[in-house]
Amino acid sequence: RQQPPEFDNAIAYVTAIKKRFAKEPETYKAFLEVLHTYQREQKGIEEVLNRVAELFKDHSDLLREFTFFLPDAAIEPAQRLILQRAADDADQRKRQRA
Repeated sequence: RQQPPEFDNAIAYVTAIKKRFAKEPETYKAFLEVLHTYQREQKGIEEVLNRVAELFKDHSDLLREFTFFLPDAAIEPAQRLILQRAADDADQRKRQRA
């Protein structure tokens, strides 16, 4: 039986994270822990978003892709976090050029 495309996308995303953080396995493990605690409903979506933004702070592509897997109610706060992160990154690049 074939898996739905969302499942395949989620597996590909998690695999990409594992590869990206191959030299930082603690980051990959922390990401998995965030997902597990959310699934067990021990953390709210806002806390999950903040933790993932912290873990992937230098990886805006992973942050953007993470939003594809969020429940509809969480998309607006997630977009705010990504925009804030992008703005922070832009500020940092600006300072480095100065």
